[in-house]
Amino acid sequence: MSVVSRRVASVPVRTSADTWKAVVALIAAPNDDAHSTLTAISNLASMLIAEEYTRDAPIVVIPASGPRVRIYTSHGEAAIEGDDEAQTPLATWPTAQPGWLLSLPCGIDDIDDARRALEAYPNIEVRDLTDGITVDAGAQSTAGRLLINYDELERS
Repeated sequence: MSVVSRRVASVPVRTSADTWKAVVALIAAPNDDAHSTLTAISNLASMLIAEEYTRDAPIVVIPASGPRVRIYTSHGEAAIEGDDEAQTPLATWPTAQPGWLLSLPCGIDDIDDARRALEAYPNIEVRDLTDGITVDAGAQSTAGRLLINYDELERS
């Protein structure tokens, strides 16, 4: 499985709502059903970005086929000084085919409210930002075992 990463500048370069718009523009074609769905959750996604949960834990798009996409946000001085990698388009829209999943990182204090807010959106989930991201869709049970996500350890 391959992974593509992008970093999107956020506050103070752009508001958290504008940051979410940049993320949506990166992963969904305009006028597509996925674009409408992602726009519908703008308030929640903007709140998660404003809380800076997406700074260290990525927004993850798992497409029906193709590489997984990880999107991080930069904040403060890092946003001002950094290159906005969102300007580099992806090779394909990861939400173009049915069956995609979007996973948003969330702090444990907000996770129950966020999950309730997303009940109407089966393609979108929130996860505890301290949890790793499943690497293989067909992974076996991990009860009683420690799993190390080497991709996360190697990301810069």
